[in-house]
Amino acid sequence: MQADLEAKTFFEAMPGPRRYQLTTTARCAKELTNLPVVTSNDAYRLGNAVERQGVDWLGARRQVLEHPKSFQDSILYNFLMGDVEEQRAFLGCVADYKRKLDDSPSRSMHHGDNRTIVVPLRLSDKVRFMVEDYPVVNSAIVRYKRMHCPWCDTLVIMTLLVWGEDKNHMFAFSQREYKQSLAVLNSIAKTAQSKDGGNLRVIIRSTLDADSDFVYSAYSPHLVLPVVTPSSWNRLLTFCNSAVLDRHREQSAIDFFDSAIKPKLKAAGRREEILTHYINLESHVPDDVVVNWFQSEVRRTGLAEHSVTIKQMSNWKDWPGRMRPYRVGLRAYDIGVRSIQRAAQEK
Repeated sequence: MQADLEAKTFFEAMPGPRRYQLTTTARCAKELTNLPVVTSNDAYRLGNAVERQGVDWLGARRQVLEHPKSFQDSILYNFLMGDVEEQRAFLGCVADYKRKLDDSPSRSMHHGDNRTIVVPLRLSDKVRFMVEDYPVVNSAIVRYKRMHCPWCDTLVIMTLLVWGEDKNHMFAFSQREYKQSLAVLNSIAKTAQSKDGGNLRVIIRSTLDADSDFVYSAYSPHLVLPVVTPSSWNRLLTFCNSAVLDRHREQSAIDFFDSAIKPKLKAAGRREEILTHYINLESHVPDDVVVNWFQSEVRRTGLAEHSVTIKQMSNWKDWPGRMRPYRVGLRAYDIGVRSIQRAAQEK
């Protein structure tokens, strides 16, 4: 890769799915700089918001409800409006979005076919965890093809070069990480094209529409998720992929969406009511809590995680006392990542 490569398409923040939809593909090294770059994504964090993990997941949910013109009918908006945290509710929202794509006039393929291996990759602000481990991706591709689809002739790498700068200014965009991301993509693609790497035709697919991206992977029959950078996005994909490929489970989820969620989407005043709960909760949760404070708290109190709704959380008492065990202080935030940054700077 050339050391002086720079992105050609920058976006300061992730556009709302209704405001801007763009899918870009790259088939050779010189096209990699055409992939869009999002320098600060705080507007549509599907994985963190659904799993209720990560920095400021409450704020990620609130922002979607605050901007209905941008996010109405998106997977996350519908999920939040349903106010049901069960996995079948999220699955129903995903299946409904796929149903809408199938009914749209677009002729583009909404998922990989039976001859295509699909691999989602999180690079950009997580590329530091892959610089040495990315050969694991190629090993996983070769192993999957040999065991499950020796007839597969195409590899689609799903990625979006997005940086998620948070309140502590971690994970901010850097030119160095951008170059590393392109280098990793180029290396994985070249290896996959070789005889030992699978002899595959490689397409790198990047879209600013997170919902279409998620559906494409979830509905692909040959989805490979190498354990390199575990993420909430991949955990959701693992669940949804096995569920939607079971037509009985998919239909059950659609039926649940139509009966339990869809009627709530147009209910007068519902969005405002739910939004009030999020604003209230944000006022109680400090910025310096651990990323899994919610999971820790429901375990401590003996509650089932997916049965706890936002409305119920709004009625919790003694928030200062509840949050005290989970506060770590901003200076102690993500010590592991800070040490990695220091080591990289020293090199």
